[in-house]
Order: sequence, then C-alpha cells, then structure tokens
Amino acid sequence: MPTERLLNILEMLSREHSDHHSDTLCAVAAELTELSGAGIFLLSGGPQYTKFCSSDDVADKLLDLEITLGEGPGNEACNSGVALHEDDLLFGKYDRWLAYAPAAVAIGARSIFAFPIGIGAIRIGALILYRDRPGPLTERQESDAYLVASVIGRAILETRAGATELDLRGELGLAHSLDFSVHQAAGMVAVQGSLSLDDALVALRSHAFGSGVSMTTMAQSVVRRETSYDPESRRWRGKEARNP
Repeated sequence: MPTERLLNILEMLSREHSDHHSDTLCAVAAELTELSGAGIFLLSGGPQYTKFCSSDDVADKLLDLEITLGEGPGNEACNSGVALHEDDLLFGKYDRWLAYAPAAVAIGARSIFAFPIGIGAIRIGALILYRDRPGPLTERQESDAYLVASVIGRAILETRAGATELDLRGELGLAHSLDFSVHQAAGMVAVQGSLSLDDALVALRSHAFGSGVSMTTMAQSVVRRETSYDPESRRWRGKEARNP
C-alpha cells in the first residue's frame, strides 16, 4: 500500500540520517528506486538552480551539466511541473537536448528520469535519477520516485514553517537542515488515526505546541512509540501526551 511504502521511506531516511543529511537523502532516493544514482537541485532565484545533493560523482556531474547548459530533464521537470522519462539518452525522444544528452552519456548515464519537487503551486526544484543502462522505470520505481519527491517537498515545508510564499521563493536555495523524524512521526500518526499526512502534521504540531515541547521532541517521542494517537477517543497517549 502507498502509505506503508511511505512509512518505509521515512523510516529509512530517519535511520540513515547523518550530519551529511542532504547527501544521505540522495543516496536513499537512489537506493529506494534501485537506480544508479540521484541528485537534487533547487531553485535559487529566477531561473537559476543550486545543487542540493548528489549520491555519487556521476550524479554530481549531471547536476553541474544541467546548471551549466541550462537544459536537461531537471530543468524541464521543474519548469513544467511534469515528470520526464528518457529511457535511452542515445536514442531518445528529447532531441532538443542536443548538448545535454551526449554529454550525459559521456559522464556515465544512459537513462535518466526527473521528478518535480514542489509545495502546492510553488516550484522548488527537481529530483534527477539516472541509470547506467537503458530502460524504463517499473511502476514501483516510478511510484517510489514520486513519494521521495513528495517527502523532500514536505521536509522543506516543515523547515520553513511560518514563512510566506515570498520567503519560500527567496530562501529555498539554502541547504537547511531536514528533520526527518518529524515526517516519520507524521506518517505513524497518519496510520494510527487514519488521517491524511497533512492532517497528521497539523495534529502533531498542535500537540507539540499544547504540550510545550518542540516538534522534534514530540516527533522523537512518537517514533520511539512513547507517545501515540488514539483514533477512537481522539486523544494522545504516553510520555508527551497532554490532553485537555
């Protein structure tokens, strides 16, 4: 089920979280989709992009290539809001990538896939996944790629909580810390209470505020199963529970 798969993604991100959080995010994206590598770039103002993370040297060079040439799958996915799939860069359908395609093949990519990252109508950037051989994505790989892109957007939204749309557009190019325990906890609350992830995040944030603790403290308590949400009574139970 999509919810269970999302929980697996969040658990992996939390487990693999390190001081090099952004590179870990890209490595997990590549591992989850079973592709050769992954990279993320973010809008840094106007049509300009900045590298956020890469899982390996090839992915890093592919990001540099798009930023330098101003063309490629990540650019188009970000601009159009639609995912792009190129199963074979040598014989692909995107013949307008006259400079990008042969250079990407020379770097080590044979097929490439890009998924837009956004928060509502705001375009943030793109997740670019590559493979060193030709071939399409499976349905599972495509679904996981969309889920990872969604998690990235949610993580950035959470770190910029309270910012206006203008603030988001102006500041998202900066590499802020991503607290994946919050999103893992929201996923757990969503399952416990049969809530949407949006509603679970709101419930988690409200309960943290009402309990006088930070979102991170509350999230870690939920992840450790010290605090849980009971859907029948609509009350919180456990260590950090503070019900009216």
